[in-house]
Amino acid sequence: MPISTAKRVLIFSILIFLFFVSGFSIPVIGIFFLPFSSVSLVLLFIKNGILTGLIGILLSSLAIYKIVPTGYIFLFPFSLFVVLNSVVLYYGIIKKNNPWRITLESCFIVSITSLVLMLSLNIGDPQTSGMVSKIVSDIPKEKLDIIFNVIMKNIYAIAVIFIMMNVFLSYIFLSFTAPKFNITLKKLPSFEKWRIPENVIFILIFSILFYLIGYRFKHNTLSQLFENLLYLLFFIYFIGGISIGKYLFSKSRMAIFIVYLVFFLYPPLAVLLGISDVWFDFRKRRRNKENDISVQDTEDKI
Repeated sequence: MPISTAKRVLIFSILIFLFFVSGFSIPVIGIFFLPFSSVSLVLLFIKNGILTGLIGILLSSLAIYKIVPTGYIFLFPFSLFVVLNSVVLYYGIIKKNNPWRITLESCFIVSITSLVLMLSLNIGDPQTSGMVSKIVSDIPKEKLDIIFNVIMKNIYAIAVIFIMMNVFLSYIFLSFTAPKFNITLKKLPSFEKWRIPENVIFILIFSILFYLIGYRFKHNTLSQLFENLLYLLFFIYFIGGISIGKYLFSKSRMAIFIVYLVFFLYPPLAVLLGISDVWFDFRKRRRNKENDISVQDTEDKI
């Protein structure tokens, strides 16, 4: 291995490690650091090949195992959120797939793998919830019960949402970073153009129906399954709602700020807007209105 390659592997391995640790150690904003771990690994794959990338994985895994307290536990999320995500993204990129296909394939593969692992470990059952409660026993019991009842009951939806955010941010950050390494990479469409496929509304309708059936007949497994699916769908429509908000108010930064603030303070409003777009198609309405105004201005000038 040439010295320059060895140096690059070492540097990128350190970056992979640091961004991964930052992602889990920095509250809230850590979600914006974690994707750079995948970015570093994908760049290593693209610039120096699969073998070099595998060495980078080995070195960063070793660092996590040796340096991070209970590092062997963190090797699981590292393998899923960084390694598996990076491999799928890299595969899609070298195949020159559409950016949407690349990101959605990674979301699907990482999510399914994570859910299978979580189910095999019984994460989300009452016993697991009790174990976690003991770990954070310093939190007042009343708040602890409420927080963990919600989290553990919907842990699968939370996991998939986290994965989706990590995958999309990984690709977005990668598409902005790639040109600096002389790598050509297609970008996702601008955020205001993101629109939820119309067929997803049927999944939402059936999820509500089966959730109500499970709740009515006290079938806990059925109700919990579709409650998780509903939270996931609500998150997707929340993203769709803020995308519409950006499209409608893109001409004013202050208006966008106010809209985003309202949406984050009261998320159901963004969800409702995202769902309403299925029938109203706000972007099409605005384009038609702008075209009508443009035609009218032309006629006035003539």
